[in-house]
Amino acid sequence: MQLLRTAIIGFVVFGAVARMATAKAVQPGAPRQLTDGAPSVDALLDQFLASLAANDEQALNRLRVTEQEYRRIIIPGTVKPGEPPREVTDTPSVFFWQMVDQKSQDVGRLIIKRFGGHAYTRKELTYTKGVRKFAWYTALGEVRLEIEDEQGKRQTLSTGSIAEVNGTYKFIGFNSNN
Repeated sequence: MQLLRTAIIGFVVFGAVARMATAKAVQPGAPRQLTDGAPSVDALLDQFLASLAANDEQALNRLRVTEQEYRRIIIPGTVKPGEPPREVTDTPSVFFWQMVDQKSQDVGRLIIKRFGGHAYTRKELTYTKGVRKFAWYTALGEVRLEIEDEQGKRQTLSTGSIAEVNGTYKFIGFNSNN
């Protein structure tokens, strides 16, 4: 019985030490900024539509947060303002990033396939999930664009959510209902 208890205590202590060793220290006062983001939602959406017109998948993906931004800003900052940051170790944060990244790449390809090669004009913008403030960023949820092509044909384009961090805007990921 004593051996079992020692083994369990050792496992618990080892797990706690391993979690502490793999967790990245989140510094609450550290500056948070998105690199190469747009200065406004309008500028971001203009870049998005330009990427579609050019059928440029790489340009489209550059409009999204990077892995480091997702893991160091979005994940820990997805708490109510004033609450301590969410602490997530490397393994789950990498897993969450990989899921968002893969889905965004797949959806980006589908959006380009369906909407690419046309010069669109934005007609209306809505956020179907509203605007939500978190500790380190504001999420503009589930962007829906009413767009018009060169022939005057109107369509609705779903893009995903946008993050605003200190006046800089990027897509968190692409999530489409197109």
